[in-house]
Amino acid sequence: MRILFGANPATGHVLPLLPLADAAAEAGHDVAFLTASSMTPHLGGRRLLAAGPPLPEVITENLRRVGSARTLGPGAAELLAGTRVDLTWDEALAEAARHEPDLLVGEELDVVIPLLAAHLDVPWAEHAVCAPMPPEFTEPFRARADGQHASRALKPRDRLAVLDPFPDSLRRPADTAVPPDRIPIRPDGTAGQSTGHPVPPRPEGMPRALVTMGTSVNDPALVSAIAESVAKAGFDVLVTAAPDRVRTGPRVHAIGFTPLRTLLPEVDVVIGAAGTGTLLATLAAGVPTVLYPVLADQPSNAARAEERGAARTIADATWAGAAARRVFEKPSFGRAAREVAAEIAAMNSPAQALTALLARHP
Repeated sequence: MRILFGANPATGHVLPLLPLADAAAEAGHDVAFLTASSMTPHLGGRRLLAAGPPLPEVITENLRRVGSARTLGPGAAELLAGTRVDLTWDEALAEAARHEPDLLVGEELDVVIPLLAAHLDVPWAEHAVCAPMPPEFTEPFRARADGQHASRALKPRDRLAVLDPFPDSLRRPADTAVPPDRIPIRPDGTAGQSTGHPVPPRPEGMPRALVTMGTSVNDPALVSAIAESVAKAGFDVLVTAAPDRVRTGPRVHAIGFTPLRTLLPEVDVVIGAAGTGTLLATLAAGVPTVLYPVLADQPSNAARAEERGAARTIADATWAGAAARRVFEKPSFGRAAREVAAEIAAMNSPAQALTALLARHP
């Protein structure tokens, strides 16, 4: 079977698809990715069908059209369901038509994949990459996606399923009901290619912290301030940033981008921005976390983890050290993180989720 995966050209949208895609490739299926060529480094040699501009170009054009899109409102909906689609569609259609897929799998914020499913008359599935979104985003997003179908005289095709890596205990009372076509899939922190900076040995007798603001927060001064605060609180600190991007010191080590699963067994606490991928990987490893949310869905994710008892949220970088000590020393944070880890471990593996999905393929 030829399976085409699609994603917006952003690291946090591409990486969650890789475990399912790799499971499909290991099962003998012909797998390819449809996204911008800027995502090539994150695909690690996996087949790419390049379509559309990189995200900075999409953001620039969206700013020209509607202004800021840093919050989850109409501007962000236009960015993903409007501007990105308009700049990507022609190339995406040509590449997909040549590939002749039997199944399409798109991350939930990629409108190109359901459009292709309707145009090519091919079954498709959705892969969630975040927690349930608030109505102020979902309503304009869905309206814009419907408009993209209508402008091409396409009738939206029902999806086969939604593959969902978010554990039930992180859902909130205000969230929409669990969709009936949901297939749980275990989140995986192994995706992505390391930039190759060495990880120093863990110092004996000293707790170790990981500072990682994910791939969407590009603020070296913020990262440096957080790392320094945590080091002053008595931690040895790993930072997933290039050495020339942050201030280092005897207890602050910049190691570049590194798949989280290789780092998490080495640390006692994680300080992050509450991006979905990093947060789920952290909790899947049973590690408590301190969260400094910056944009998009990060405030909501931070609230979910804090309400679950596995995280503490801060609003000032200089508070990171004290918060890390609190999370490290108070047993309830680690206990809650381990409970979420057990819940995640019981979810479908990528191979199991693939089997469940293909069972629904007509």
